[in-house]
Amino acid sequence: MGSEQADNGLDGRVLADRYQVVRAGRPGANSVIADAIDLQADRPVTVKIVLPEFAADDEFRRKFRRLAELSNALTHPNIASVLDWGEVEYEGESTVFWTVEALGGGSLRDLLDRGRLLEPGQALVVGLEACRALDAAHQKGMFHTELTPSKMVFGADRRLRVIDFGMARLLGETVWSDVANVPTHVARYASPEQALGLNIDAKTDVYALSLVLVESVTGAVPFAGDSTQATLASRIDKLLPVSADLGSLAAVLERAGRPESADRFTAAEFGRALVQAAGKLPKPEPIPIIATGLFDTTTMRRPSDPTGGVERPPEAPEPETESDTPEPETPEPDTVPEPVAVPEPESPAADDAADAPPTDDAETPDDAAPADDAEPTDDAEPTDDAAPADDLRLISDTGPNGTEQMPAAVADSALAATSPTTALGITEPDEIVEPAIPAPAASPIFDDPDFVEPRDGTGEIYDDRPRRRRKGPIVLLVLLLLAGLGGLAYAGSLLLQTKSFEVPVLAGTAEGPARNQIEGNGWEISIERERSDTFPEPGTVIRTEPGPGVDLEEGEAITLVLSDGFEFRALPDVTNLTAEAARAQLEDLLLVVTEAPEREFSEDVPAGTVIAWQVVGNATLEAGANVLPGDAVELTVSKGPEPRQTPDVAGSTLDEATAALAELQLEIAVGDEVFSDEVEIGRIVAQSPAVGEQIERGGVVTVQVSKGPDFIALPDLDGLGYREAEELLLSTGFEIGTLLGTTDGTFVQLTIDGEEVAVGTEYRRGQVVDVIFL
Repeated sequence: MGSEQADNGLDGRVLADRYQVVRAGRPGANSVIADAIDLQADRPVTVKIVLPEFAADDEFRRKFRRLAELSNALTHPNIASVLDWGEVEYEGESTVFWTVEALGGGSLRDLLDRGRLLEPGQALVVGLEACRALDAAHQKGMFHTELTPSKMVFGADRRLRVIDFGMARLLGETVWSDVANVPTHVARYASPEQALGLNIDAKTDVYALSLVLVESVTGAVPFAGDSTQATLASRIDKLLPVSADLGSLAAVLERAGRPESADRFTAAEFGRALVQAAGKLPKPEPIPIIATGLFDTTTMRRPSDPTGGVERPPEAPEPETESDTPEPETPEPDTVPEPVAVPEPESPAADDAADAPPTDDAETPDDAAPADDAEPTDDAEPTDDAAPADDLRLISDTGPNGTEQMPAAVADSALAATSPTTALGITEPDEIVEPAIPAPAASPIFDDPDFVEPRDGTGEIYDDRPRRRRKGPIVLLVLLLLAGLGGLAYAGSLLLQTKSFEVPVLAGTAEGPARNQIEGNGWEISIERERSDTFPEPGTVIRTEPGPGVDLEEGEAITLVLSDGFEFRALPDVTNLTAEAARAQLEDLLLVVTEAPEREFSEDVPAGTVIAWQVVGNATLEAGANVLPGDAVELTVSKGPEPRQTPDVAGSTLDEATAALAELQLEIAVGDEVFSDEVEIGRIVAQSPAVGEQIERGGVVTVQVSKGPDFIALPDLDGLGYREAEELLLSTGFEIGTLLGTTDGTFVQLTIDGEEVAVGTEYRRGQVVDVIFL
């Protein structure tokens, strides 16, 4: 790999004391993917490390842990579940990682990038497996939201797995907050509701799958544009263009790709529609997977084996025989193999007959090797080389012309089947077996020391001695009888022997299919029920007792423990928690959290804190009561103390005003004293805020206290000219009324209301005086 990979320092590292990295890839948009070995389980895994800038936020890590738990519980043959998760250091920074099973068959993207398109029938098989995965996830409330060919990966068993359920949506949240940041390769498979920024649901994944299937057959993604914005805009209110070349798939994909979410299939309906369309398509060839993993997958079982990566036992060497029978020709890869004939199993009687001595007229095949001391006779006649056709049977279910149709009707339960090829009736050609030609037994007549071979002149063989009675047939008959009795005894012991069967893996299977798998084993089946978060669907097998792999004999008991739904949750008391903390705690229990339409004032509970809560539809439930995921809890949140209206404290003393404000939990502040002709000294003249204005609890009201009327003393004007006297009077606070005399004169007299007043007499500020200047 390039220096970009070497720089990350992952190769050879052991992550979380368990996963040894074999080879790390280049960093992607939000993660680094590495092939690794699980040292504890001794198996290959894929490790996905989130880039540190995405995992720096505590809320992201909380959601990551929750989604990892949900994905781990999401067990399905067509979903690559999260096996493990945790924290790790990458390039000197803390981040998170998760692991999934190693899949060696490459992705659908790998196929398309190499120009290898699918036949409509192959696309149907891929779509059916994807629908199974989506339906299983949607039933658990999980949406993928980024279903692309890169997220559809094949195992070495050719079974499709959808990867990154939950994780793709989490890592895409930041990107989708601004559609301009969405990569074009993701936008190509986005739904119209994603393009418009609307709420998404399970049918968003159905839309994406329809686009993927069209591309897998035609090589082109519908609505693809040169940029993210053009790509997203091109699908709004547009019907999915489908070609008639898609055959019976066309109508199904058109419905799945409709612009309005309500008009589309659900994932289960999509799968059933694909099954119905299968009958009108030719049986497809196996999917041409491309191995891309580190690990050798050439010794895997055939694609229809649902167990996946199990090594095939070594093939037995073919017996070396000298036969003139021509070798059967190996069919070309693109042709349908002709039916191959194999011999019927030989019966015990036939085995015994092969050991019997031949009679005088026995015929020996000329291509068989004689016994070591045997001599050929002149009258021996060769037989044909080939076995009779009557002894052969056809084992191929494929017609000579290779045009066998897939079954037209498949039960709705096909969505729950493990192998898509089984559901659609797709089988692989069986191994070609050549008929074995048994070597003839040598005639014991040549081993008889008493046998004389006289000849007359004609060359005829004769014996003039009395013919001895031959004991061979009698001995052979006795041996045959003994062998027959032994065979009958063995068959009887088999009939009387109690059979045993291995308990299969039934966890995650519905009760009906589970019973079908074990009904014929003769076990006594009992049912128990309990609640489970891992298998919350009622009626699903949680486990068996005894567990998988145990051998049980006929008549022994097995218990199917079935789910009664999600486990109960103890309802927590979220009173006095902040609304955010209460919501997080309840959502961790998979409860639906709502908030009352209006927040309420509270003198005791701070703003943003829960005052009260109730379970919607059952308000009597209290903390500690049992609830189930999906139950709704409504929160009543405080908006803090109710604001006060400022009271009128004008004319009050300071003590009276302080008490009135304290009653409303308001504070008082005293400003500068002011003169007042109306308010007596020591009482409040003014306040701020004004009377009737809103003020928060604990707010401050500022008041000003009166210091009585404003008095001024009459100044001494003796000897002053008019201009000087005028300036002094005005600055002191007096007003000049009438002037008698001249402004050029000198002060003579000052009167108030016609009476002469003395210097120093106090008057209210603004008092009018009359003056005389001569």
